[in-house]
Amino acid sequence: MDAARTLGPQDGQYPAALGRLADRPQRLRVRGDLGDRRRVAVVGTRLSDGYGDEVGRAIALGLASAGVSVVSGGAAGVDGVAHRAALEAGGHTIAVFGTGIDVPYPRDHAALFEEIVAGGGALVSELPDGAPPAPWTFPRRNRIVAALSEAVVVVRAGIRSGASARSRNGSHS
Repeated sequence: MDAARTLGPQDGQYPAALGRLADRPQRLRVRGDLGDRRRVAVVGTRLSDGYGDEVGRAIALGLASAGVSVVSGGAAGVDGVAHRAALEAGGHTIAVFGTGIDVPYPRDHAALFEEIVAGGGALVSELPDGAPPAPWTFPRRNRIVAALSEAVVVVRAGIRSGASARSRNGSHS
């Protein structure tokens, strides 16, 4: 099993892309390999339908087949579809957690997260080990998903979802 390690802004392995954030994480917990390839986020609704799953899968398959790392939040719905498609293509994927790195969420994605690491990808969290899911952790996670990526593709997301351009309080994220 790949052990988690801690990266900080002064560390040579800390993702430079996170420097774009005004509130960049002072530490990241990482399992696996972040890689040095181009990255595109594929995100969307947790309550995806067949069409959303098909579109998310096609986009992630295409990106991974082209050597692009697929970044997402590991959530149910489009996120999980994107990670699985990247793995299916033999590509690289990064899941950014809204929990501690040792707290798989959703729990039924625990095997998927292990497949990501085994497939050469990475799991990332700014939260301390053991941190449980909370409503505020997922919008904070989303800023890391976006900052790690050169582009963000949103598949099937409502206006008030975490993947939309507006947060729950109406401000832009």
